[in-house]
Amino acid sequence: FTLEGIVVHGEKRGQAIGYPTANLGLSGNWTIPADGIYAGWLEVENQRWPAAISIGTNPTFEGIRARQVEAYAIDEEGLDLYGKEACIEFGYFLRDTLKFDSLDGLLTQMREDVNQARKLTQIERY
Repeated sequence: FTLEGIVVHGEKRGQAIGYPTANLGLSGNWTIPADGIYAGWLEVENQRWPAAISIGTNPTFEGIRARQVEAYAIDEEGLDLYGKEACIEFGYFLRDTLKFDSLDGLLTQMREDVNQARKLTQIERY
């Protein structure tokens, strides 16, 4: 399953905690997978990276009501993707979205999610 859209500015929370994400601005009537954490790939301008993908309202943080689709390009730093067309390819469902009591709890789970996504996406699908 894939989603396409322009990378838009988000709340920059991911960047602040060491996991900068490409937030997909979706226009039109897209069918979006269920809320949760996924492993897959992020492609922008013919560059493709393994990715940890989040769909949902980020319930650990206050004030986010709309569903968001965002992808963290695993082990990549300094990417400037704003305003560029992106394609997110979903490969594997990892878990449901959870609300954490603390930022530390969220970060611990995110490290586990990224490690699992890294392992699953090492084998490219054709």
